[in-house]
Amino acid sequence: MVLIIAAWEFALRQAALEPGYSDNRALWLSARHRLSQPDENVVALLGASRVQRAIDVDVLSNLTNRPIVQLAIEGSSGLPVLENLAADPRFRGTVVFSIAPAFSFNRRLSKLDAGNQADWMRAYMQQSRSRRIEQELRLSLQGLLALRSADAAISRTIPAVLETGRLPAPNYKTTYRNRFVSIDQSKFEGQVSQQGIVEIYRENTEAYEQRDFVELLQYFGALVDILKSKGSRVYVLRLPSEGAVLEYERQLFPQDKFWNQMQPYIDARFIHFDEYPELNGYLSVDGSHIATEKAAEFTEQLALVLSANGLIPGSSTHEQ
Repeated sequence: MVLIIAAWEFALRQAALEPGYSDNRALWLSARHRLSQPDENVVALLGASRVQRAIDVDVLSNLTNRPIVQLAIEGSSGLPVLENLAADPRFRGTVVFSIAPAFSFNRRLSKLDAGNQADWMRAYMQQSRSRRIEQELRLSLQGLLALRSADAAISRTIPAVLETGRLPAPNYKTTYRNRFVSIDQSKFEGQVSQQGIVEIYRENTEAYEQRDFVELLQYFGALVDILKSKGSRVYVLRLPSEGAVLEYERQLFPQDKFWNQMQPYIDARFIHFDEYPELNGYLSVDGSHIATEKAAEFTEQLALVLSANGLIPGSSTHEQ
């Protein structure tokens, strides 16, 4: 059995199917548990896929001398996570909350929410110590063995071998232990386009009516007030988009009716890419996400912008 497993592991690595992680609930829960101990230096990143692909966690951590915890969930508004942090008496760190109009301001979010963020919150609250230990052991194995990676799942490899006689190519999406996500556009099936992103948004987004939007902002503002009462600082970040994606966002979510209306209700530091030219020029071909090969450089620029807005370097050393 050991020889069979070893042979399979060798074959997977020869096919460039390396050890890796899945961007799933277990990995998110592991990240969330990093905030179980009070640490005023910690920075929690909240939002959807834009912030998860844009910020190189290790780069930002090194530049700020702070532990960075990536809590973004693909296809989510981030608000249930913000509520979870506000309700946690142990959390006193900084929050960087990424606003993506098609998610943060979307009445029909459930149709796009790939992460089921509310379910992940419940799992965090209910997870026993033994389950957590088991989870960490499984994640450790994922980082060591290719056969434990999502790319090497039997449901993916066996059909490929039966159909083509060889193992499949690595997936276009790579998730790291710190939950930074990199994308290899060349491995997409089909062509990635800004218009394709817009069509997904068009089919699944609906702007709030004014009254409902004000209620949402009041809820958001109340959570921020709770965090600030514990000593936390909150940044509201609008990451770049361009082309057809930006045009659609401005059409459905005009800046004067959404972004500008947020500030009277939310006592946070607001950072919009329009006001910082140094944050532009890093997008991928989809017009919505930072290109993986530019993420480190973009993170360096964002660190400077955060620093200019009061995010001082941490005063203590920490584990990467």
